[in-house]
Amino acid sequence: MIWLVLAISVVALIAVVMKRKEEEKRKFFESKGIKANKPRFFLITMYKLIMKQMGIVDMVESLYYEYPEDDKVVGFWDGNTPIIMMKDPDVIKNFCVKEFEHFQDHRDFLSEKMDPLFGNSLFVLRDQKWRDMRATLSPAFTGSKMRLMCDLIVEIGVQMAEFLQKEAKEKGPQTYEMKQLFSRVSNDVIATCAFGINVDSLKHKSNDFYLTAKILSDFDSVGKMLRMTFYRFFPKFSNVIGLKFNPDKESNFFRSLVTDAMKYREQQNIIRPDMIHLLMEAKKGNLNHAKTEKDTAGFATVDESSAQWKKSNRNWSETEIVAQCFLFLLAGFETVSSALSFTAYEICVNPDVQERLYEEIKTVNENLQGQRINYETLQKMKYLDMVISESLRKYPPATVTDRECNKDITLDLFEGLSYEFKKKYSMWIPIYSLHRDPKYFPNPEKFDPERFSDENKSSINPNVYVPFGVGPRNCVGSRFALMELKTLIYYMMLNFSLEVTEKTQIPLKFGKSFSSLASESGIHIKLRPRN
Repeated sequence: MIWLVLAISVVALIAVVMKRKEEEKRKFFESKGIKANKPRFFLITMYKLIMKQMGIVDMVESLYYEYPEDDKVVGFWDGNTPIIMMKDPDVIKNFCVKEFEHFQDHRDFLSEKMDPLFGNSLFVLRDQKWRDMRATLSPAFTGSKMRLMCDLIVEIGVQMAEFLQKEAKEKGPQTYEMKQLFSRVSNDVIATCAFGINVDSLKHKSNDFYLTAKILSDFDSVGKMLRMTFYRFFPKFSNVIGLKFNPDKESNFFRSLVTDAMKYREQQNIIRPDMIHLLMEAKKGNLNHAKTEKDTAGFATVDESSAQWKKSNRNWSETEIVAQCFLFLLAGFETVSSALSFTAYEICVNPDVQERLYEEIKTVNENLQGQRINYETLQKMKYLDMVISESLRKYPPATVTDRECNKDITLDLFEGLSYEFKKKYSMWIPIYSLHRDPKYFPNPEKFDPERFSDENKSSINPNVYVPFGVGPRNCVGSRFALMELKTLIYYMMLNFSLEVTEKTQIPLKFGKSFSSLASESGIHIKLRPRN
């Protein structure tokens, strides 16, 4: 009997402590004049995300619209960490650009011990090490370097078109789930551009590169979500017990691809215009940022020169260099294939857009007189850029991004409201919600490339159109991503008309994805060969 009484007493004590903690958290934001969600919000939300009862879009939208639109910030708790969601473009600019020195890093959600490759990638690196790696990689992603890789991507675009043409000839016009199709094609782009190998994942569906990439890029698996959640609450204990994020077998597969290729090229003095070559040059310190270069891959291109990177003299290890190829794999496999599938969907269900885009592509192809598309010609295709820009508005690669305070400081969130940021306090920038806010993009659910015409694009606030991130910590690979998107859409549209089928979901609904935007039931489109 005494043990039962003791157990009840302990449970009651825990309940009292939790109640008191919750009240303290509630008063934290209230005392600062910031409207906030209940402290239990994030725990409940994480449970629903893991159990696939809601998606990341649902979470971000619920925070963004819970309070009146004139509220510039909203607060919530992630465990014991207070988070500020920034809804106002001026506030976003102030903290992600002007106050970048204090808000440089993403939150720590994965350690190097949990995953040596992902943990050493540019996305995860922090503090001075991130600055040094960014300075090292930045020259590798300028327009002049992208020109060198364009032919490699064009080769994959031609390969894709030839495979699909052959299937149509043998079986008649086929219907494809576009995410699956483009996952294979973008996988081939990453294989050739980042790892220096040629695979044909449409023809050889079970090749090791594709199957391994699929495992490593699946951030929506329950296992990975639980590991990330566990590390967030118990980081030190996770490192002590040796918690792993990715399986060693798959990680070592890609490590060997890069290291073997680098050694072979060094021995044989082989130069191939791909990412491995650029990283080898970066490791030697042979790449310099061309500050006078004004190249742009399109309206969505981020301004790399704004960061004023200084050349780093740090000596990078083999693992640190391989990690950047690994990041290339993760970003390219998931985000690019998603962007391609959403773009194909909007082209398919908007016949006027499809017709105008095809006319531009057909004219360009005729002017090339049998030659393949090239980097310079891609950049001159205005309507293609408008279509891609609008697709990235409606379906941004990242639903939300974050920044973490690196030292205690008191700053004005906006005029009349100061806020004491402690080290590790964080902020969220709700990219998806900003891109679909009618204040900034009238009739936001409409797919309208005209928003990005020469006449209209100057009216777009650059602090709310941020498909590749905000401020100096933006996506270093924006030029490459845009080049890939444009090349593959070019060859898809040049060879096929995109048609709605009975399986095409209209309007499109999102599934309950944790990591990124994903359609509820796939994007099914019939590809009919053009004459």
